[in-house]
Amino acid sequence: MKIRYIIILLACTLCLPVLAQKKDKSTVKEFRLKKQTYMAQKAGLTEEESQKFFPLYFEFQDKKKEINKQAWSIAKKGKAPETTDQEYEEIIDNFFDNQEAIIELEKEYIKKYREILSDKKIYMVYWAEIKFSRNMMKILQEMDDKKK
Repeated sequence: MKIRYIIILLACTLCLPVLAQKKDKSTVKEFRLKKQTYMAQKAGLTEEESQKFFPLYFEFQDKKKEINKQAWSIAKKGKAPETTDQEYEEIIDNFFDNQEAIIELEKEYIKKYREILSDKKIYMVYWAEIKFSRNMMKILQEMDDKKK
């Protein structure tokens, strides 16, 4: 009888990370959908343009996120008190190398965007992205202020 309880408890414990992961993926999907809807509306994209553009846009975002993730993992090494000047130099050089990689990636994707959207609409998408980010920061700030 005790073994059954232990097995059930163990099974439930192992399922929790899977359930949490599904929730996180759902949250990311919801966020991306809100961002996509907002940006498409503000940039005046048609349904066809949105269907072609946003998979590329989010592909770019994922690649950019990966570059930044690598940069931050290296930058965190600088927090250690025993970090040497040589290591700080490498951290700084890596930071700029990553910025250049993002710029090159962005140039690559701009070429792909131009196959789908006019330059005006690309501009409008970028402007909408900035507005969306500012609105999100404002909402987060307000939430933080309410907690205090």
